[in-house]
Amino acid sequence: MTNKNKKQLKKIANSFLEDLELDLGKAKFKKDFYGELLRLQIADEIIKLRRKHKISQAQLAKKINTTQTVISRIENTQVAASTNILERICSNFQLQPKFSLSQ
Repeated sequence: MTNKNKKQLKKIANSFLEDLELDLGKAKFKKDFYGELLRLQIADEIIKLRRKHKISQAQLAKKINTTQTVISRIENTQVAASTNILERICSNFQLQPKFSLSQ
């Protein structure tokens, strides 16, 4: 990547961060943004867990008594994972959920 490209990329990134900061000042945007971020984080953790244990969505679904479609929708952030589903995933893999709230 050339210096010119790096400078352009940095300018775009800074502009994005400035716009994001302004948008996060809007209550609805902030709520939607952090809701989507949480769904993405949960999806990422489930995908990593499946890959670590080398199991498919269908195999995970069977282990926790749900359908592959439910797992797929959670992993694609089409739906939010219920606490019940998360508890069953943790129980199946003998994991303790870790949760925190921050500002």
